[in-house]
Amino acid sequence: MTNYQVIDLESFPRRNYYEYFMGIDTTFEMTVKIDVTRAVKKCKDESISFYAYSIFNLTKSVNKIPNMRYAHIDKQLVEWQELAPTFTNFNQETELFYSLWLEGLTDYKSVDRDYKKLIKDYANTTDIAPMGNVPQNVVNISSIPWMHFEHFSSHPGAIKNNLTPMITIGKYEKVGSQLLMPVNIKVHHATVDGYHVTIFFEILQLEMNR
Repeated sequence: MTNYQVIDLESFPRRNYYEYFMGIDTTFEMTVKIDVTRAVKKCKDESISFYAYSIFNLTKSVNKIPNMRYAHIDKQLVEWQELAPTFTNFNQETELFYSLWLEGLTDYKSVDRDYKKLIKDYANTTDIAPMGNVPQNVVNISSIPWMHFEHFSSHPGAIKNNLTPMITIGKYEKVGSQLLMPVNIKVHHATVDGYHVTIFFEILQLEMNR
């Protein structure tokens, strides 16, 4: 399990914001279209999965922002050293999705290799979570690869004050000379502001341009 540190609320710089937005359980989300023209070409040239490459860069971008690595453990606020991605995949035969997860994302080529092995191993699963217990230190990533959307909204109500970031990507489409992909991120306002989400998208665009 990834290491974490417990946050001392007495010296936590955003304590007032944390307590206020925890009290009213406020989440917010933003959808931004990312230019993936270079990324798509790179994936085709190197015969790697665009979805795996996206998972790698989404996770890398989130991990660069401490505010997106907060969580609750044993009723304490903690900051994970890093997050691991859970991601959805689709069973063509049953037309049902299922969730997998990866750890140790060192480089995009190893992520591509591990991703391809996972989807091969679980191609025929009928379980929503065939790998068993999901790690606590995750960022949730899902894909709607059939639709280029303007906005996406999800409202899980079972877990109150959930700090786990949730990301949904859609189908990329050509707009002018660019290939644009919608990326939606949902965060909790107790730990994340619009500023941090803006930085996330700026980092993500840089990573996808490499």
